[in-house]
Amino acid sequence: MKKSIRFSLCFSAIICMAVTCKKQSSGTPVIPPKDTSLVNLSHLNYLYVPVTFTDGTNAAGVWIYADAPNYNLTPASGEGYTCVDDVSRAALVYLRNSKFSSDTIIQSKAFKLINFLLEMQSSNGYFYNFLLTGNQINTNGATSINNPEWWSWRALQALTEGFPLVKPKNAQLAGKMDDAVNKLVAVIKTDLVNLPQTTKIVSGITVPQWLPAGSGTDQSALLILGLIPYCTSTNDAIMTGYVKKLADGIVLMQQGDATHFPYGAFLSWENTWHAYGNDQAYSLLKAGTFLNDTKYTSAGLSEVDNFYPWLLQNGFKASFVVANNGSGVQLSSELSYDQIAYGIRPMVFAAIEAYKVTGLAKYADLAGHLSAWFLGANDASQNMYSVTTGRGYDGLSSTTNINVNSGAESTIEALLTIERVESNPAVKTALNKYKK
Repeated sequence: MKKSIRFSLCFSAIICMAVTCKKQSSGTPVIPPKDTSLVNLSHLNYLYVPVTFTDGTNAAGVWIYADAPNYNLTPASGEGYTCVDDVSRAALVYLRNSKFSSDTIIQSKAFKLINFLLEMQSSNGYFYNFLLTGNQINTNGATSINNPEWWSWRALQALTEGFPLVKPKNAQLAGKMDDAVNKLVAVIKTDLVNLPQTTKIVSGITVPQWLPAGSGTDQSALLILGLIPYCTSTNDAIMTGYVKKLADGIVLMQQGDATHFPYGAFLSWENTWHAYGNDQAYSLLKAGTFLNDTKYTSAGLSEVDNFYPWLLQNGFKASFVVANNGSGVQLSSELSYDQIAYGIRPMVFAAIEAYKVTGLAKYADLAGHLSAWFLGANDASQNMYSVTTGRGYDGLSSTTNINVNSGAESTIEALLTIERVESNPAVKTALNKYKK
């Protein structure tokens, strides 16, 4: 009986190999390579929600929260259930996916998310952020109003980066994207481009006043990332000059150096640094290439070279406040937690961009080390991204606790990171070296 079973199993294995193996022209059987990708879109697909606007446009959003243990879909209280902030980034996940060019399901999801963005643009050119219920736009909330704010810059980045990818697949949609970008750029030129380059002093720190929110280098970085593709395709001299103006404001907010705290970090707003949305180094590296100016490249590399290793050695931070009483920049206060995906992804992107700009292997290694935070190389030694479910967890709260809710932002930022890592083999090798 045992021999019969063994023979039957071996015979079945031979049949399976004969069926599944492809043959080269030489007749040699080839077993298809196992898919070893860490990118899992399952949870993002779960958060994805169809939306039909009053004009009949078929669009889609992504639920803002999904709460453990059952991962029930949950709105943001008082704001809405889906928003431009998250939809823009979700669109980038699908647009940047390695299968976008061939997978019509991924294409369809990206197109419907872009439709959402187009429907959320207001008559003044800026975007509303939230849907309250169904297709009801939140037009009055402080985090949703059509002002020059984060969500408009996010929409800009998705539309300008997505345009050349969408155009060959859906020319009609690409045309609408182009119109929306031009409408937003027009109001940026009116409201922001000509702000005087004045400064003020906050706790002994000189900060610019010509950036979004006055000294918002975080928003400025995002705006640069959205404007570079636009300027590259249009050669718009005014907006190219504005990219430089934004970059100059970011450089002004860089504090410390290789031997002095905070080691080349770019403050986010006034005298505060926060990890989330800290794309300043990444945007300056992109701007240095775009403007062909090493001033910006050098500033971006300074943060990557000095501040990121300090964070790795001293524990990632959530935020800190600084002051200068005349004897140098000193730490006033700091928070170590919560640490979130949105705080790690920008550093990984900057390190990878540094690797692209310089070709130096140390930056690929650094990017892999930073991205390993998602796979257990963190204070709690727990995964903050699940390869098996595609969930990005909402935050590291202490050395022993993580928030295992898995909302849109955490999942999207984790996926954006893993996609970028996987598109750079040397970085993925480093990730595998450092992960727990």
